Amino acid sequence: MVLLDQAPEYTSHQGPSRRNLLLALAVGVLICLGIGAAAIAVFNDKPVFHDDVAYEGGYVVALAGMKADRSGGTQAFLKSGGCEQWRTEQGGAKAKAAPEQWLQGCRDAADDGDCRAGRTAAAPKGSARIRGLVCDSDKGARKPGTP
Repeated sequence: MVLLDQAPEYTSHQGPSRRNLLLALAVGVLICLGIGAAAIAVFNDKPVFHDDVAYEGGYVVALAGMKADRSGGTQAFLKSGGCEQWRTEQGGAKAKAAPEQWLQGCRDAADDGDCRAGRTAAAPKGSARIRGLVCDSDKGARKPGTP
C-alpha cells in the first residue's frame, strides 16, 4: 500500500538469499539420500540385528509349538530334526535372513523343554521381552549383542 506524500521504504528479509537457501536445502537432501543409499547397500534386505531376530524367532516358534501340543510329542520331534522341517515350512523371513541362528533358537527351545513340566516361567529374556514363554533355564533367548 502506498501512502500519499511518503517515499517508499524498501525492506529486506532476515536470513540467507533464496539462492543460498535453496542450495543448502539441495545439499541437505543429497546428504540424506547418500546416507540412505549407503545403509541400503550395506544391509540390503536384512534388518540390522537379523541374527538376534532369527534366533528369537526360532525359539518362540518352537516354544509356541510345544505349548500347543497336549501330547508332548513336539519336543521329541524337534530334537530329532523337526526344527529343520519347521524352518522350511513356517520359518518365514526371519529364518531366511539367518537360517543357522533360527535353527539354533529352535534347538535351544527344544532342549529347554516345556514350562508345564513343573518349572516356572523365567523373567523375560532377549530383546523381545516375552514373558511366560521362556522357561527357567540357563539357555533360551539370548541377550542382544551376545554371540
